[in-house]
Amino acid sequence: MEKFSSFIQKAFAIGSLFFVLGLAFGFEYSLNLLGYFLPSSTLSAVNARSAHVSLMLYGFVPLMLSFLPFVLMEKENVHSEKGLEKLKIYFTLWCIFLVFMTISLLLGVHRGLVFYDFAYELNFILAFSGVFYILALYDYIKAYKVIPLWIKVSLYLVIASPIALLVLMNPVIGQVEKTIVGPHGDNTLGMSFTLIPIFYLLIKLHAKETFVAKYHAMWIIPLVGYIASVAHRIFIGDLSYNQEWFFQYLTLCFVPLLIKWLRDANITFKNNPFLTISVYSFLFVDIEGNILFIPSIRWLFHRNDLIVAHAHIAMGVGIFFMAMAVVSPYLKKLNQLSFSFFYTLGFTLMLIALSMAGLMEAGFIQADIHLLWTIRMLCGLFIILVTTGFFYPQLGLNVEKLDSLRLYHLTGFLSDALGGIFLFAFAATLYPLLGFGFEGKYEYIVFAFMTTTGILHLFGLLQPLYAPMLAKISAFNRIVVSAMFLSLYLSHQLGVEAMLIAVYDLVFASVYIMFASKFERRLYV
Repeated sequence: MEKFSSFIQKAFAIGSLFFVLGLAFGFEYSLNLLGYFLPSSTLSAVNARSAHVSLMLYGFVPLMLSFLPFVLMEKENVHSEKGLEKLKIYFTLWCIFLVFMTISLLLGVHRGLVFYDFAYELNFILAFSGVFYILALYDYIKAYKVIPLWIKVSLYLVIASPIALLVLMNPVIGQVEKTIVGPHGDNTLGMSFTLIPIFYLLIKLHAKETFVAKYHAMWIIPLVGYIASVAHRIFIGDLSYNQEWFFQYLTLCFVPLLIKWLRDANITFKNNPFLTISVYSFLFVDIEGNILFIPSIRWLFHRNDLIVAHAHIAMGVGIFFMAMAVVSPYLKKLNQLSFSFFYTLGFTLMLIALSMAGLMEAGFIQADIHLLWTIRMLCGLFIILVTTGFFYPQLGLNVEKLDSLRLYHLTGFLSDALGGIFLFAFAATLYPLLGFGFEGKYEYIVFAFMTTTGILHLFGLLQPLYAPMLAKISAFNRIVVSAMFLSLYLSHQLGVEAMLIAVYDLVFASVYIMFASKFERRLYV
């Protein structure tokens, strides 16, 4: 149990970094809408928007949600060390996917799809991570003498997921390319239905009293409707608007169902703010979505800021707090009530501004769009500050007195990791101003090396036991790279920037060489 708890806390800390990064890209895009642009080719408005949406959809939220079966099994005192090791591999591979996805999007590799904009090839990393997720789930299941039905269903769905992912996302035979054309009321029904089992498991996890699900007809009717819509598309053909409208309205069955489940489980905002906010946000989006599907209304608001607000409620509030509800039992340092209040406050003000902007764009009211977008931007900044402030204690970072070795690693992290990220973002503008040539090819490899060298120094700060060894590795890397760049400069294959890199790395490595004995005497305690 302690090992699993430690893993969830570390996974939350790493996942939250991707979440804050996604928020930061969203903030930048809100600045772009106001006419403020960074002097960067990688941080263009198109790239920032794509990275923001993709990190929100494929970053922190799905990672935390994927832990739900394991959290439930741990609650039932079912443990598996082998399963936990495979779960760690799954998490690591997913994070690798996020790194690949973010960098490729910032370098302009897009599919032109709002919700699936990253390159199709990256899905193979996700599918590979899914294999370890299946193996982890199987190891945990072996501990049961009698396997519960919910676990059997989870296992079957997860086994099918990697294959379904590669097929559905395929640019030739998949369905993803068709999602940019609407309306699709049956698709909304299917997506909404997938959240109902998750809500059921979360209510089961957090129930304050013995929970027995009721109102089964309220999920059976939508399920039958969705199956009928899929069969119609396969065997008969496309659905008419009125047919899709009918299937869309079946989602209203979920309103009484979830309210009944919450009450029966005795879950309230006071004893579980995350799950309560998630459920009621989902219900709000459900009702609003059905209103927006009315033909005379739909085309007035189609793809304007009211729809943006609708999407932000669904993902930024509803699904986000659903993910938080999964891991909340392990977040002992997080004040759930306060975080829920301030985070929701920021989003509420943002959504009011976006909704008013949508009403203005549809011609219902007169308003200053620049003012409304400014409010949106400020609310985004507020959400970033709130999230960072409340999540920071969960990162487990301790500020200690600096000794010489800590100072060496801190300097390396600030200069290389942050410097590499800065150059990745702004080198295309900065290099020509300094008189350097910039091809936008090998330079990005250099920036990647700089960043990873800085991360080595960060590990030296966070892992005191390995700090001396990491210092040696970083110094050795710098010497080799310095020699390579100086040789390329002397052979006239690279310009003066290569000499500057060579001198910088050689000086940094020389500092370690001169003070190595002092560093080794003053080990971390």
